[in-house]
Amino acid sequence: MPAERTERPLSRTGKVVRVAAAAAMVLALMATSVWGEDDFFPFAPFKMYSRATDPDGWVKSTGVILIDADGERIAISDTDTGFRRAELEGQLSRFEEDPELLSYIAEAYEDAHPGDPEIVGAEIIIRRYELVDGARTGAETEETVAVWTEEEAA
Repeated sequence: MPAERTERPLSRTGKVVRVAAAAAMVLALMATSVWGEDDFFPFAPFKMYSRATDPDGWVKSTGVILIDADGERIAISDTDTGFRRAELEGQLSRFEEDPELLSYIAEAYEDAHPGDPEIVGAEIIIRRYELVDGARTGAETEETVAVWTEEEAA
């Protein structure tokens, strides 16, 4: 025969603690939604999804280009390394400060493509495209914001 469960009502202190905790969570969500950055997740919105792109303006696309031992430039996608573009954009300042971190992306690519030539360099490129009525005009710019080469690492 199962043991009989007895439930006690929540004490006044218990109710106050729960209401205070809930209020603190709501206030944190509200405050970081206005002033927060992605680093405050889960309390802040992901800014990349919380803003609409102006259909008559410039948009940017950040990507990694790898350079293999044959000199070929390889534009990689998320599936090539497991490192997503959103992560790249979120950590862009770290890569700019320490381009040596790009060697980890190169290593991940080499692990996923064992038969390909060795990767000897990597670059982070930001391309900006002009839109008019949501369509590309053909005007674009390109900026290299971080560069790693195997020679520099040695």
